[in-house]
Amino acid sequence: MPRTGWLLRKRAVTALGILGLSAGASALASVSTGCSSEADGPCISDEQFFAEKVWVPILSTKCIGCHNPQGQAAESKLVLAGSSEAGFLDKNLATFKSLAGLELSGESYVLLKPTKSIDHGGGHVIDVDGPEYESLKAMVDRTKEPSSCETDVNASFADVLMSGPEETLRTASLEIAGRLPTEAEEQAVAQSGMDALDPILDQLLTEDAFYVRLMEIYNDLFLTDRYLNGEQAVDLLKSDAYDPKWYNSLPQDPALVEKYGARDLEDVANRLKSWTNRAIGREPLELIAYIVRNDRSFKEVLTADYTVVNPFSAKAYGVTAEFQNDADPEEFVPAKRDPMPLAGVLTSPVFLNRHPTTSTNRNRHRARMVYQFFLGTDILKTAEQPLDQTKITDFNPTMNNAACTVCHAALDPLSGGFHSFDSAGRYKADDTWYEDMRPPGFGAESVPFGEFPSALSWVAKRVADDPRFALSAVYTMYTGLTGQKPLTAPANDDPEFSARFRAYLAQYHAFNAMAHDFAESDYNLKTVVKAIVKSPYFRARNVAQPSSRGDALTQLGGTRFLGPEQLHRKIWAVTGYPWRPRAFEDNGDRYDFLLRRDAYRLLYGGIDSEEVIQRITEPNGIMANVADRMANEMSCISVPRDMHLPQEERLLFPFVETTFEPRDTNDFDVLPAVEAIKKNIQYLHKRVLGESLELGDPELDRTYKLFLETWEEGKAGMKKAEGEEGRLSQWLPGACQVHNDYWTREGLPEEQKLTRDDNYTVRAWMSVMTYLLSDFRFLYQ
Repeated sequence: MPRTGWLLRKRAVTALGILGLSAGASALASVSTGCSSEADGPCISDEQFFAEKVWVPILSTKCIGCHNPQGQAAESKLVLAGSSEAGFLDKNLATFKSLAGLELSGESYVLLKPTKSIDHGGGHVIDVDGPEYESLKAMVDRTKEPSSCETDVNASFADVLMSGPEETLRTASLEIAGRLPTEAEEQAVAQSGMDALDPILDQLLTEDAFYVRLMEIYNDLFLTDRYLNGEQAVDLLKSDAYDPKWYNSLPQDPALVEKYGARDLEDVANRLKSWTNRAIGREPLELIAYIVRNDRSFKEVLTADYTVVNPFSAKAYGVTAEFQNDADPEEFVPAKRDPMPLAGVLTSPVFLNRHPTTSTNRNRHRARMVYQFFLGTDILKTAEQPLDQTKITDFNPTMNNAACTVCHAALDPLSGGFHSFDSAGRYKADDTWYEDMRPPGFGAESVPFGEFPSALSWVAKRVADDPRFALSAVYTMYTGLTGQKPLTAPANDDPEFSARFRAYLAQYHAFNAMAHDFAESDYNLKTVVKAIVKSPYFRARNVAQPSSRGDALTQLGGTRFLGPEQLHRKIWAVTGYPWRPRAFEDNGDRYDFLLRRDAYRLLYGGIDSEEVIQRITEPNGIMANVADRMANEMSCISVPRDMHLPQEERLLFPFVETTFEPRDTNDFDVLPAVEAIKKNIQYLHKRVLGESLELGDPELDRTYKLFLETWEEGKAGMKKAEGEEGRLSQWLPGACQVHNDYWTREGLPEEQKLTRDDNYTVRAWMSVMTYLLSDFRFLYQ
């Protein structure tokens, strides 16, 4: 059948996929401090002035080559951070301010050095009568008399259309809690707008589905779900203090069958093995969920002197813990694994094994992951990669060659923090460290001698106190909630540098503000989620008009392709049923097509955390076919089952019955039926696609035409004689018939079954649902 609406929407998604950032304020017209009048030019904050007038044209091009931690001016007072480091602009501004106050005869060293008015190892860099000097002088003046202006982030979104309160609520509900908003929630935002969103978000952030989503987001970083199969996680517990396979020595007690809801004793053993392995395999993720669920400081992800266990991993670790239900695999409580000094997720066996070390790597990989996961910094981007090894001629180059020390000076001390944990993640209190490497520590600090056995705990606390820690959490949640990576500072030779840098600067400022509020909330991660949802980066949907300025366009949060886990939850939320071949497999395990590695999870762009570790975010042909199959099968599952329910219990068809036909036997419109059908189509567009369309909208008319033409073709097919080509049965396809309760598989009384479609209305509605479920507005969010 023709898919006119789908084609139109496919064209529309192109516009939605690339959203314009306006250049914001016009080029700086004044270098004066304070807020200037409109006639003098825009009011520019100190941060924005420094970034645009000092960092970009001067420091990043003329100074940082020497004035970096490993450069020729590394011992000077001006040591600059590169753009690969999270929060680098704030750090460099603080450095600039500290140096600007140093004067000789009333003149700042910042002005004397680059003009070579006094001795400068880098020689003459700028002219006294040039524009760069004027910018530096203006910035020095601003350090003495700070501007009261604020960075105008919203200027970057001048031409961007934002989702309204209702659409923002729907997107947030699906993204955070995997459900549609309730009627009460929709009424609240309809009446009070965005002001009503805060209490609703507070509720969403307490629901179990949020913590499932949170663990998915962090597993995309940690990749520890690699160990969920079989006994892979259990096999990582090498310490003699543990009893990892405790379930193998369990007595053959028939009472255990009832306690654990099993079929027999063999099933008991399988369940206990699976629950133990999963608890150990997901320990780092469950710790994060526990911290956030209980509104604890997110710093405890690194600083917690406890871990979390369920009743089964507690036995494997040999720890004592109290549970409300010692047969519940989903109940996790805090526990300590003495005598090991714990450091949050860093001391988890699965984390240490998923990010291993060797005798030559010396924990550098682990340290690099800490920088990447918790400091928002890819340490490898701080230097040119790959290195020219022919130029590395120093003895012990990681200590002595500038091309190496640019990374290793920061990396190696943190590597030393892991010294007590071997390649298998075992703790060795008496372990030593390499004499040909920098001592364990973080930044300029070294681990005190007395803290050496617990070096990782000491280091982890310093990492959590670093300002980049808060920013990294913002980066992680932003990527998780929007599907977009944070913008990176463009190279100075980028042909669209000005527009791209403005876009970057706006996001940099917005994320720094979120990180500040995060820290002020005692590191409650829920404040970050709420801030992102309410930000333009989550709510941006389109551009008001094509850009005429030739600005660089960059993608915002807006529309994103749903991964298999998110699509699974959306299907269930919208239709009322998950995409499964049946309610449950015979062994009691759920067989969700989009969640299983042996079904469609990987084919639909998901990961297995082992061999496939990058998600596919742009659909290919295979993924399109999976989506089409889903739409066909879910219409077969959901439409007949919804229509056979009492009208007040229906999620999809509250306004029609199977007897509602649009035309009578004389081919005249049955107006009450037509009105009801169109009203239900309007309702489905809202429920499935989130579209609030008025009756008479061309999009609704196209969907009604699809319903009508399918119904007409079906009625004609059913009238044909037995054996005639094109004859259609009055029976629903076998897989679509309703014989039993979907969840319990118990048979229904004959009068409650739905097996026939004498009017061909059920199949007409199935075509409508297939059409809507395959629409990009359903597959994207």
